[in-house]
Amino acid sequence: MMWLSKLMLFTDICQHFIESNIKLQGTNKTIIIMMDLIRASDTKLHDFRNYNITNKYKYFPTLKNNIKELNVHEKPEEGKVFDEFISVIGSSIKKFLTRFSHFKELSETLKFITYPDGISFNKLNLFQFDRLELKCLK
Repeated sequence: MMWLSKLMLFTDICQHFIESNIKLQGTNKTIIIMMDLIRASDTKLHDFRNYNITNKYKYFPTLKNNIKELNVHEKPEEGKVFDEFISVIGSSIKKFLTRFSHFKELSETLKFITYPDGISFNKLNLFQFDRLELKCLK
């Protein structure tokens, strides 16, 4: 029943992505709020990777329920589930970083908007503002 455990793991991971996606949608969200949400999602993925999945399946309720319902002979080896888990989470982290790489590039600039005294002006990435033709940026 390893295939079923993989499906349940995939279901739980997709649910986390759906929740993150919903939080990013809607009106009245500033870029700073969106950056915080993206950073939180990235942190959550890293926490998942570092979390020992066999420890009560804390973040994966669908997988946990599936494992509980299987009888002793149907249960997959927890090591196999964990290896699959690490592989899926690692791939998700790579895709996530690729998808939101442009936000990471702008993080220092966005910090400047929030904390102008805390960021050095020469660390700012102002290429996004070139089209505004502001004389102070040239």
